[in-house]
Amino acid sequence: MKTVKPHPRTENVYMGGNRPLLAKVPHLNGDYLPHTVKEAFRLLGGLEKSIRRGDRVMIKPNFNCPFALPLSTDLAFLAAVIEALQEIGAKVTVGELSGRAAWPTEEVIRKLGVERVLKRYNVPFVNFQYDEWLDLLVNGTYWDSFRVPRSIYEAEKRVYLANMRCHSTARFTASLKLSVGWIGLDDRDRLHIDRSGMADRIPELNLGWQPNVILIDGRRSTVSWHGRGNYVYPNVVMASGDMVAIDAEAVRILKQYPGDNRLNVPLQNIEQLRGATAVGLGTLDASVVEAPARTATEQQGICDNDRPTQF
Repeated sequence: MKTVKPHPRTENVYMGGNRPLLAKVPHLNGDYLPHTVKEAFRLLGGLEKSIRRGDRVMIKPNFNCPFALPLSTDLAFLAAVIEALQEIGAKVTVGELSGRAAWPTEEVIRKLGVERVLKRYNVPFVNFQYDEWLDLLVNGTYWDSFRVPRSIYEAEKRVYLANMRCHSTARFTASLKLSVGWIGLDDRDRLHIDRSGMADRIPELNLGWQPNVILIDGRRSTVSWHGRGNYVYPNVVMASGDMVAIDAEAVRILKQYPGDNRLNVPLQNIEQLRGATAVGLGTLDASVVEAPARTATEQQGICDNDRPTQF
């Protein structure tokens, strides 16, 4: 097995002064999801700031199991992001490795209906299980190496599609925990041996590379300690170049809903956020730019010649 080293740290181009930008766009029932996604990119300063025509982009969604949002990436959300990337000329691939509880990955993909979306946009799918595996050396407190797929390691650009919900052992799951979907199965077993320390070990799985942009689909979530149960509806889509900032905002939002969970601690004491900050993956302090909720229908808007209504 080939041994590789971490890539140079990815520069976050989405900054407001000395603070990372965090875009928040309300998405209410009936809003057009591609518009919401593009508005998030616009608030950051444009998708073109991080991804350019011809770039080979790996989208890392969350297809850990064959259940709907917030347990898996919503297919309409995936489609909206693919459209935005292809409109600027990016060459898109989607890659994933599902969890053991819902094994195998191809069955999860089939049950969710992912192939229909990828076929529509002519986007290839990489099942990391059958990829070439590389031994990634890292200088971490909990990890000195773990196996990663060549396709995501060698991608020119990376876009993360995360959900947000509570988690039984990691307190919460958002963009940082997407990393569990690209480590080898033996390493996943190592991660789960001591569940009490899982959340501490997750941030270091992001030391090999960092995303160019992250999106969180926060339209629907759950706040029970086990990450399942009754839905809550934050009705928001978020984007940032900073994993810590966007995950911290996801936790802030989840904290607003009453629930029997493990979020009743300060942000700086939550293991994933604390560990990610310690290894330089981001900051808790972001500049939030937020779009107003749509309050008018197209019929109520005023069109100027043939231009679409602006909200």
